[in-house]
Amino acid sequence: MWESAVRSPSTVPKLSTANGLLYFYEKEPNALGIDAWYLTAVDFRTGERRWRTLTGTGPAYDNNWAPITIGPDGTAYAGVFNGIVAVRDTV
Repeated sequence: MWESAVRSPSTVPKLSTANGLLYFYEKEPNALGIDAWYLTAVDFRTGERRWRTLTGTGPAYDNNWAPITIGPDGTAYAGVFNGIVAVRDTV
């Protein structure tokens, strides 16, 4: 059992059984009021954050409870007010 400080206010995390990562659409509180959204991967077994990437800032990047979808090539997609965010591994 583990706990994580990752905050995912508007979507249910998705697990990839292929790589053992949980994907979160994360938003951290910001004292300056910057609305920054991230796709974050957490190790399912340890709860350790593996990586995080900024998807955008502002209300256009709020996913409004849209799910995270993982494609067959490992690309993670999230619907946002601005359209669709796609995050791919560059390795």
